[in-house]
Amino acid sequence: MGQTIRSRRLGSDLRQLRNKAQLTALQVGNELGFSQAKVSRIEKGEVRVARTDLKAMLALYGITDDAQVSAFIEAAKDAKSQGWWIAYEDALPREYRDYIALEGTATSMRTFEDMIVPGLMQTPAYMEQIITAGPAVLPAGHVDSLIKVRQERQTIFDNEPPPKLWAIVAEGAIRQVVGGYNVMLDQLDHMAKLTERSNITLQVLPFEAGAHAGVQSSFVLFDFPGTDPSIACVANLTGTLFMDQPGQLEAFSDAFDNLRASALSPADSLTRIHTVMAEMRSKQDPRKQS
Repeated sequence: MGQTIRSRRLGSDLRQLRNKAQLTALQVGNELGFSQAKVSRIEKGEVRVARTDLKAMLALYGITDDAQVSAFIEAAKDAKSQGWWIAYEDALPREYRDYIALEGTATSMRTFEDMIVPGLMQTPAYMEQIITAGPAVLPAGHVDSLIKVRQERQTIFDNEPPPKLWAIVAEGAIRQVVGGYNVMLDQLDHMAKLTERSNITLQVLPFEAGAHAGVQSSFVLFDFPGTDPSIACVANLTGTLFMDQPGQLEAFSDAFDNLRASALSPADSLTRIHTVMAEMRSKQDPRKQS
């Protein structure tokens, strides 16, 4: 994807102003000495807009009010600013940094996880097991950095107001004994406590649901304020895909709605989690606790 949500929002605002002025991207480029491609890339948030270029575009669109111009200049500065994750840049692929930027500016998130607990709901011990489970050998220090990054991501719930999270988790994810029974019991207890927050909704997709709309992959839908379009994200072993085309978003939104209908209610989901916890406790062998 390669751009922050702030760049997307600024570009969207500039595109709306251009349309209101009844100008094409080609006309703007010809008038200001840009290429049409540059105008389009600015509006898509793919490149940063220089202050002089921004002021020229605003003047062409009839925006001369000092307060409005200053607001756009500040927005452009904000789009250039780097997030807290820059301190961990060596350990984070660019796609992951883009993901964090989207997560940090979304007003709500809808996520389906088929195999693991969603990152925003993970405990540090569970995180470590998931991060080190892959076949790749991580450089020294990267595991600790990735755990700290995931913990920092979770602080978005301390925002006022906090973003809304609606998570649907397949039953297999809460039954997979990651890191041993002690780690998993702590993880399930943490998930249960998170549901006490008014901004978090959790549903368990039970085994008895059978084939479901999420059989192809896990995914996240990021929703943003105002008229900013949502973004769908799918991660796999080889990379992360970001999608924002109307047809793509509609498909993921429909899939989430189908999953929500197939999943247990939030109250029954909490009951299922406690049932799984009770089963795990009954299987614990004190001599083999990890």
